[in-house]
Amino acid sequence: MDKTVTGLSRTGTGNLCPPGTFRDQQGFTLFEVLIALGVFAIAVTGLVWALQSAIEASLSARERLFARTALESRLASAMANPPLDGKREIDGRTNNGLSVVEIFEPAEIQNTNGEVLPGLWRLRVTTSNGRTKAEESAEILVFRP
Repeated sequence: MDKTVTGLSRTGTGNLCPPGTFRDQQGFTLFEVLIALGVFAIAVTGLVWALQSAIEASLSARERLFARTALESRLASAMANPPLDGKREIDGRTNNGLSVVEIFEPAEIQNTNGEVLPGLWRLRVTTSNGRTKAEESAEILVFRP
């Protein structure tokens, strides 16, 4: 019973429509577009979260590297000029946000006979970042007769 009239075709609803009209075209429904937008939003949210995590990890690594470099520099400086009163503190506000504590104390190291070795001092340098509370520490023995 499907009859074709010149240039017209019968659709399932019984209407005659010219070819190329809305009923013959394939397209996306509103529901499909909303689902696609939801999937896209979830993917973008995941990418933003991953990017934020990468930035925080990079910043943390940079701060640790800065603290480690400052620690090595202060340790070398303190070896050449140790704090004579036993302790030296450098405030973070005057040192690029990095607080430094240098402690110079006698080392109680004994030889195989149980006698304390004279002239050995322990130099301990600790740096801490006031913003992240990251702390690095190093110590070395110095011989000062």
